[in-house]
Amino acid sequence: MSAVPLKLPHTLALAALLACTSAPTWAQRAGPAAPQSAPVSAAKALPARAGQAQFVRELGGISEYRLPNGLQVLLFPDDAQSTTTVNITYRVGSRHESPGEYGMAHLLEHLMFKGTPRHRDLAEVFAKRGMRFNGTTTSDRTNYFSNFNADPATLDFALTLEADRMLNSFIAKSDLDKEMTVVRNEYERGENEPFQVLNKRVLGAAYDWHNYGHDTIGPKSDIENVPIEKLQAFYKRFYRPDNATLMVAGRFDAARTLTRISQLFGGLRNPATPVPQPYTVEPPQDGERTVVVRRIGGQPILLSYYHVPAMAHPDSAPLLVLGLMLSLQPSGQLYKDLVEPKLALAAGLTGLGGADPGGIRAYAVLPPDADKAAVEQRLLDIVEGRSGKPFEESELVRVRDLALMSYREQMKNPEALIQQISSLGATDWRLLFQLMEDIPKVTLADVERVRKAYLRPANRTLGRYLPAEQAERVEIPAAPPLDARLAGLQGPPKVDEGERFDPTPAHLGERTVMRRLPSGIEFMALNKRTRANTVQLEMQLRWGERNETFRHRGTDLVARLMDEGTPTLSKQALQDRLVQLRANLSISSEDQGATLRISAERDTLLEVLRMAADLMQHPLLPQDAFDRDQKASLAGLEGQRQDLETLRQAAVREHYNRARGVKLGDPDYLMSIDEQLAQLKATTLEDVKAFHAQYWSANDARVAVVGAVPEGLDKAVDQLFGAWKKPQAPAYVRYEAKADHIPPARFDAMAKDKANAAMRWRLDFALNDRDPDYLPLMMATHILGGGSLENRLSVSIRQKAGLSYGVGASLSAPHFGDDAELVIGGTFAPQNRDQVLALVKEELVRMGRDGITEAELARAKSDILASLRQGRADDGNLAAAMLGMAERGDTWKTVAERDAALQAVTVEQVNAAWRKRIATDGFVVSTAGDFKEEAKTPPATKKD
Repeated sequence: MSAVPLKLPHTLALAALLACTSAPTWAQRAGPAAPQSAPVSAAKALPARAGQAQFVRELGGISEYRLPNGLQVLLFPDDAQSTTTVNITYRVGSRHESPGEYGMAHLLEHLMFKGTPRHRDLAEVFAKRGMRFNGTTTSDRTNYFSNFNADPATLDFALTLEADRMLNSFIAKSDLDKEMTVVRNEYERGENEPFQVLNKRVLGAAYDWHNYGHDTIGPKSDIENVPIEKLQAFYKRFYRPDNATLMVAGRFDAARTLTRISQLFGGLRNPATPVPQPYTVEPPQDGERTVVVRRIGGQPILLSYYHVPAMAHPDSAPLLVLGLMLSLQPSGQLYKDLVEPKLALAAGLTGLGGADPGGIRAYAVLPPDADKAAVEQRLLDIVEGRSGKPFEESELVRVRDLALMSYREQMKNPEALIQQISSLGATDWRLLFQLMEDIPKVTLADVERVRKAYLRPANRTLGRYLPAEQAERVEIPAAPPLDARLAGLQGPPKVDEGERFDPTPAHLGERTVMRRLPSGIEFMALNKRTRANTVQLEMQLRWGERNETFRHRGTDLVARLMDEGTPTLSKQALQDRLVQLRANLSISSEDQGATLRISAERDTLLEVLRMAADLMQHPLLPQDAFDRDQKASLAGLEGQRQDLETLRQAAVREHYNRARGVKLGDPDYLMSIDEQLAQLKATTLEDVKAFHAQYWSANDARVAVVGAVPEGLDKAVDQLFGAWKKPQAPAYVRYEAKADHIPPARFDAMAKDKANAAMRWRLDFALNDRDPDYLPLMMATHILGGGSLENRLSVSIRQKAGLSYGVGASLSAPHFGDDAELVIGGTFAPQNRDQVLALVKEELVRMGRDGITEAELARAKSDILASLRQGRADDGNLAAAMLGMAERGDTWKTVAERDAALQAVTVEQVNAAWRKRIATDGFVVSTAGDFKEEAKTPPATKKD
């Protein structure tokens, strides 16, 4: 009654373990298989009756039968044996457990020996009959077996018992209370074994999701606390005829035994629901992982774990051969290079996959005085093929001979062989013979191929067990009962409550004050009572002409360096004071302007504003901060080279640059990563300081503030910023972008090792938000791919086809100029690219052909107006919107008129605007992803 522990293997134990997987001599013969024994033939000759086992196949002297209820039966009779073994294997193990239930399969195995209403005191009964018995649990299966001197009555008892406890075991709370402590002690014993402890930690690090990452015995907490109801449900779910294999081996009458099995098991029923099957697939490991365990006692141990395919995969045979060639004594490389020169006490490579992809382990046990780092490097170099010592054909022949001999020895003992077949209980029993048939066919090239494929650093989890003189564990204390913990809770002090305010354009207009201060700064304030007297302020500075300012380097770095402080205010003092003032402050900048944003409270805003004025007018701009920012920006650009969006932009940039007629140095030119890096490297701190000195000023400034506006704020703004003037600075000139004709094209960029792919459809055309077609097109875009999941693209591509988590469309049109764009974007699995693009095209065609419906338009109006209203309820957004209104010369009355115009849009207007402005075949379509079928196509060059 035990979980099958991972014991520290040595070469002799490894050879014994592999005795069950040696190559059969008949695998090399031509002609038919060996004849069946007479008892097996007699069993097959039985007439079929209700519940009768039906013959399926015979292989290697083992006959397989199947009962109508799904029970699999394997019989391996051998009259030369004096004993009989009965083994029943259930295809359930720790792989089938859920959180909070880890170790439950093994715990249930213990409870299965507590008996049934018909069979009590199993240990005593087994002893009286002279039966040796046990059970084991692995990740994939649980088995129960008994071995006894051949006797028909004892065999009948063993079969009767297994049929009874398959469905009728007690699984009682009283038994769990007693057995839990036994299993807990088994767990504690394992905690004293350095190799087992290290193996647990390595498995936990090697697996992100699959249950192979959990040790079969489970954690102490689950062992102690799992409810009996969960164990009972687990038992009923998995202990059933169609999830079991019954095996009988040794001396017995096959025909009589098969008849008795049919009688005992044939009437057992399965639950109504199918056997649950785990479906978690462990994702590929993408880099080395390391685990260190420090415990008192033991010897230093190295354990390196590599993910490999499930045992059913053809690579299992060469992996098994590789393990033998590395581990055999005295020829194995690990033995010769580590053990013989006394660098290690033991070393080897063992393991294979299971029902699911599993792992193999390379290990070395070191003497206390070993050079651990040197031995570790040597171990990994040998295992991963960097030692420079290729295998020789003679080593391969030696392994084949050993496999053939081991198999022959195994076939001499049917009871041992049947136990090895039990270890494959979650797969197909024939897989053992397939593996043995494959081993003689393995070549040196196969061995090196699987080593290069799987024994790689990126697929490695390395564990180190380091003996320590004193254990160091961080025990996490349990939280006290919540009632006691919260008994004395007073709660935070209340803050001032805000007023109920409905942010309609009319109400906003009633509260808004807009005027020009004596210094010329435009000042807008919307005063209202807010919770905790919060207030949001946004200030906008503008300067220069676009083409001229663009030629300056580092324009965005000015603001990024401002939080370094001033000559009188250090960075730390700034941060500390903002915390004390319960405020946030941020400054951003670009070629033609800068923006200051402050969130504070009514009684702290003025002081925060004074600090901001000091930062903006007298920034320290230190060299070390500039160097750090520049280094981080360079690293960020380098790190973006393989991003989907970077690759996609690289594919289309030449097309757009050529269509626009721009070159490097023009503001509209799309730069490559290398060009951006070159520009950033050429930027100096002197560039940053010179731009600040020449342009930064309040020559052209406006301020918007929303919330609990303090008295005298307008005067403070004028005092702090009004004199900050630079008459010699170039005045602000508004840039009005004009639409360019961008020819339609198709680009596909190849990305390596990306599970996701991206697309972008873009159509450039002439339009601004003052055009009569703008609101109708905004409605159409919203119906096509905006707002909720009810838009057409989402319904078609996400909800119906299930091809994308996110897909949508957006319309961008300026107020000044006419450079508008309609963009459709989304993500998808690379293999679904053509299907996704076809569905987008289908929706574009449908929009132009059929137009929209009244219901769609009504929903779009409701969504857009609700979104506008929500935006106006946020004070920070409201302050930004007020600056935009001032830029356009709008008032809240203008906003109300725009809302009314939006509400008045008709279906006819939407359809007419779409058909007039949107050319279905005019888009530039670009994708980026790991498109396997285009591996030979140069990135960024394929066009349709």
